[in-house]
Amino acid sequence: MDWTAAAHRARHHLGARKRTFSEAQSLELIEFFAEHGTVTSAQMQQHGSADFVGTILGHVTTAVHGGGSVPKAGGWYRTEAAGSVYVIDPGFAEAWKAGWVAAGPSSMA
Repeated sequence: MDWTAAAHRARHHLGARKRTFSEAQSLELIEFFAEHGTVTSAQMQQHGSADFVGTILGHVTTAVHGGGSVPKAGGWYRTEAAGSVYVIDPGFAEAWKAGWVAAGPSSMA
């Protein structure tokens, strides 16, 4: 998997059109996830509701892997502990962080 291209597609997908949740809020959630690697659902929900978290993870999954169930087997993230712990693929996390630095926070306006 080309995680750099996947991270780029995800970033573009989140900002491609007006969505229910802001691009800035969406990008901040994925940045938090990429920085920490493994987080609980409670930590994710500090950034927004369970609906927000699920929606954003779904949008990124669509951009990375196409349509289908979330999370996808072998995908950019997985869940553990009956869905209460999220684990991001290290390759995607590194690609996301590298793209975040390259794009800079001003791209979130």
